Amino acid sequence: MVVNKNPRWIDLFFEIIEKSYLGAEFVYKHETFRLKPTLVRPADFHRRTFGSSPTSYESLLKALAPSFKSLASSEVYRVKTGWIARGLIGYGGHKIRRIAIDKDFFLIPDLSQIPSVGIDTSGLGNNETIIVVCFIPDYGGAYFFLEQHMKLPKDKQKNELHWSKLNKTYREKLLKNYKLTLSICCDGLLAIRTNALIDRRGKIQNLFKNLVEGCFSGYEKHPTQKTLRPALKRKFFEKLNGIQTHCDADFRPLTPSKVVRLLVQTLAKRDGQYFEKYTPLFADLRSHESQPLQIADVIAGITKTIIDQGQFEPLQLLPFDLRKMRNYSDHPPKAYFWFP
Repeated sequence: MVVNKNPRWIDLFFEIIEKSYLGAEFVYKHETFRLKPTLVRPADFHRRTFGSSPTSYESLLKALAPSFKSLASSEVYRVKTGWIARGLIGYGGHKIRRIAIDKDFFLIPDLSQIPSVGIDTSGLGNNETIIVVCFIPDYGGAYFFLEQHMKLPKDKQKNELHWSKLNKTYREKLLKNYKLTLSICCDGLLAIRTNALIDRRGKIQNLFKNLVEGCFSGYEKHPTQKTLRPALKRKFFEKLNGIQTHCDADFRPLTPSKVVRLLVQTLAKRDGQYFEKYTPLFADLRSHESQPLQIADVIAGITKTIIDQGQFEPLQLLPFDLRKMRNYSDHPPKAYFWFP
């Protein structure tokens, strides 16, 4: 059977993804569906079966025209010209992201369509700190997920999201959904566990630079690390260079702008001999003004708890080059990374 292509169906596809994610009202064929914040799966667009008590979202899916569903079964997945493929690069003002969680896939709207970076820390006990560099592809969508999908409450005094202000119930919810939260909020993460920010055995500027270099140097003769390290360093550099970067004042006396510059500069160093051209972009905003900083704060809190529990999934251990922090041989740093 040949199904006629309605040129507006691709717009309907994107509108359902956006309105479902936002939990907004959706009008289809003169019927109003009051949606709750929902993560859309690709297969939803050609679903044929529903439960006896469908949600508003499922009622919308059930009401979709049979011809739309028939077309969606192929157009959604077409490799180069399909609806997902077009949405990933941007189509008619719409842009989406595809999130993979184990064998499950979700389609979410790219609300801000602007990447950013958040740098934050979280204390681990009395002596250690977790430093996180969060690469955030869509701070608007990530913030909405934390606020509306995860229902995280804000600090009443500053009206911002803070891990330290969350009670046990919300923390356990985030921990249970760590991989989903990480995948929606970030498209890359670097985490460093160290006591160097508290037990300072040298200038903070040198300590910070060496903590970053230690994640990417050494192991030149290791069969896997010798190719992994340069590739990771370049990938992190490309996600940071020329991208608006938000940083809290956790590295005093280093200013946040100096931290951002040191990080970009260190990642720009090639073969220990020259620096690739780099452009630090510091966002001069305080935490209550910055959604990326609040996102990084929550991610740092979940990540430090995961690491402290010894359950690193989905993080990967990145053996640290101890030559960079010889003064800390009694308590060496540990590094972790994640990419979807």
